[in-house]
Amino acid sequence: MFLKSDLHIHTTASDGKHTPSEVVIRALKTDLDVIAITDHDTIAGFEEAQEAANGTRLRVIRGVEISTLFEGRECHLLAYAFRDAELILDLLSNQKNRRIQRARSIISNLNKLGFEITYDEVRGEAGRASIGRPHIARVMIKKGYASDTHEVFFRYLGNGSSAYHKIDYPDVMTVIDKIHQADGFAVLAHPGSTYNFIEIKQLKDAGIDGIECWHPSHNSVHRRRYLTYCNNYDLIATGGSDFHGTVQDYFNLGVLHMELQTDSPLLRSVEKVENGVTETQN
Repeated sequence: MFLKSDLHIHTTASDGKHTPSEVVIRALKTDLDVIAITDHDTIAGFEEAQEAANGTRLRVIRGVEISTLFEGRECHLLAYAFRDAELILDLLSNQKNRRIQRARSIISNLNKLGFEITYDEVRGEAGRASIGRPHIARVMIKKGYASDTHEVFFRYLGNGSSAYHKIDYPDVMTVIDKIHQADGFAVLAHPGSTYNFIEIKQLKDAGIDGIECWHPSHNSVHRRRYLTYCNNYDLIATGGSDFHGTVQDYFNLGVLHMELQTDSPLLRSVEKVENGVTETQN
């Protein structure tokens, strides 16, 4: 049996526009069976989503999208179904501090370019969420410095752009080890054309458990390529919409999804987590 699943969703706990409860409502309306809350560097949205889904047919998997460095460049991992949340929270606490320092550095760079924007404005836009570049972009749009998020990232905030500041994220192998110590799954997020197969082999040797094959940035060639790799090397194939609830989303929630087998290792691990793990927020 297969379950209609979206395993890559962001909420207001990071840079999404919808609360975890609102995401659950939308997921039910689109007939999803399984979702994973995978906010950037925080698991703060999971418990609310799980509570909102109680008594419904929707199953919520605990996840997080963690920023790392691989070969000197940013690499995102999706961690799923970890039983020891405290180990993950230790890692995410450091990530939160790195994000704050990056935001301050980017704002300083923008000030040097002549933009009147403050950290307090960005912090106010983020609220209680893990602060990120999209929050800076929203402030700039509100102040009339750009027309949309795409323009802000292309001209100022994207990798290598004029106000960009690189974070010294932890090495990908360190994060993979931490996820495994927490008894979770480490999945390479949205690889697209970023990695060649030699690099994918290096990441497999480093211990990744799966590859995100279905993603809005992937075309049919990407999808077939990574599905073949998963089949050949016994890796888990995952996928999701990378939903943020913004106009920049490629697909609305439930449109891009995957069919998850009910006896998949991921769901079996989730069942173990559900049997007696106390939830903790970051």
